[in-house]
Amino acid sequence: MRLVFAPGDDQGYAGARDRLLDAFGTWARRRRVSADVFLVAAALDYKYALDHRLGRWTRAHVADALGMWFPRHVTVLDADEVPEAFHALIDFLGDHDGLDARSASRAELHAQVLDSTPALLDGIADERNYDLGKFWGVQLRRHGVDPADPRAVQRFLDRARSGEVDIDRAALAEITRREEQAPRRQVPAPELPPVLLPSAADMVTAAGESVALDLLRRLTVWVRAGRRLTRDGRLTLPDALALADLLGLDQLYRDSARRSTDLPETSLMLHWAKAARLVRPVHGRLVPVKSATKDLHRPIELWRRVFGSVGRIGDHLGGTDVFGAPSLFGMSLADAFPILWLELYAAGGGPIPVELFHRLVREAVNDSCGCVVDDLAGDAEGRLWRRDVTALLDALELLGAVELGELLDTEELDALVELAGRDDPDPTIVTLTPMGLWAVHETLIDQGLHAPLPGELADEDIEYVCVRMADVRAAVAEAELDAWVAARSQVEAADELSRFLARTDDPVHRDLALHALARTGATGLAAAKRFRSAPTEVPRGDGRWDGELQLS
Repeated sequence: MRLVFAPGDDQGYAGARDRLLDAFGTWARRRRVSADVFLVAAALDYKYALDHRLGRWTRAHVADALGMWFPRHVTVLDADEVPEAFHALIDFLGDHDGLDARSASRAELHAQVLDSTPALLDGIADERNYDLGKFWGVQLRRHGVDPADPRAVQRFLDRARSGEVDIDRAALAEITRREEQAPRRQVPAPELPPVLLPSAADMVTAAGESVALDLLRRLTVWVRAGRRLTRDGRLTLPDALALADLLGLDQLYRDSARRSTDLPETSLMLHWAKAARLVRPVHGRLVPVKSATKDLHRPIELWRRVFGSVGRIGDHLGGTDVFGAPSLFGMSLADAFPILWLELYAAGGGPIPVELFHRLVREAVNDSCGCVVDDLAGDAEGRLWRRDVTALLDALELLGAVELGELLDTEELDALVELAGRDDPDPTIVTLTPMGLWAVHETLIDQGLHAPLPGELADEDIEYVCVRMADVRAAVAEAELDAWVAARSQVEAADELSRFLARTDDPVHRDLALHALARTGATGLAAAKRFRSAPTEVPRGDGRWDGELQLS
């Protein structure tokens, strides 16, 4: 019996609700309880929409559901049946150990149902409290119109608008005014998973091994007292060739270069150094930025400085091919760049296919332009786009922020074709390195987003922890579960875990709970072995958590 869900898991909730209602029906028959299952389902829908926790009910929740939500959204044939359904749901959850530790007691919840019933009856009796959907649903039922017949519904609506049908027009006007004046729903901040961050020693090592950092440091030192620039602000060809030789770049382009921009790798590093504010042009010369000098000898600070500058490289990602102009991606890089980080971070560091990034950024550019860019730009813009994305990822790999790989599995490649909408998708997958995870974590914190670390869920009920840990890496899940066990006595932890295992029907949640139970001492370890070996009808499934349960 599943009671907690991740945001957006509508499909998982729909299946769990059906199983819950079946179990409720069996319980009601055995207890000889009369309750409308439709109204019980509506109460579960209210709680799912509110906080995705079907087993957490306080007096405030009951008061809001009965006093506001049911009158506004639910078409009720007999208002007196709603309190009966709530009383039955409370007892059902209580009998099945479904009310979590932060719920009010059964007695308090039953008392609140009684206290809120007058407000429920008054709200249902006044059509001004309805939303538009419920208002018209009630009118259809009242006038004997089948809501499943679209032609009959349209005829009825036309007659209502022309005044041929008697409806409460004052109530309709009040409902319309209220909904037009209602503030737009804010898009909720993403609920990010916890991640494991590298130690300071590991960060120093990673920064010291960064190829891009080494190149940018050597470039900055090479500039020294300044290098002369051409009238259009570029390095002279001799200086550009000398820099390419120093950095070991542009081996294929040196002999044919006629100007500094013919050295694409050197030009990119130079633009990157400017974006990171390591060097800058002053009065026709390229000079080091004095305030950045101290960071050259502080690897972590220099790494983060360079990482934060990638979004400012802009239209300097392109190469020397015939598509030399910047793409819409390059020109929108500062806006597109955070999309990649958030998608990678939300996946616990990855991996994600680069085709997903292509799609998300393309949708963002379409939104900002107010049109479908691909339809206007055609294949040329698509090639520019992919060139710039490849250059961006190569730069990030050079920095040590990401690792690049390829999908090889046939089924995954078939799914990639569908995702990309083309027969030749890019098989590249992107994963954040530990250093990249740390940098994105710092960026999210600076933006005011909540980016949790393992241990922050230690005070939550175990099902909520399992839901949050089902889609993260094994090391993160194990760290969070170990912290959860450590936050309470072994007896308390083992008791809550055993009760959860007795009712959960989710195979991934079961494995996570067994891992935690095995950490509660000898008694818990023995109990975990019994749960593991006991026959169960719970199907095994594939979850994101891929850890192996250690019972010895």
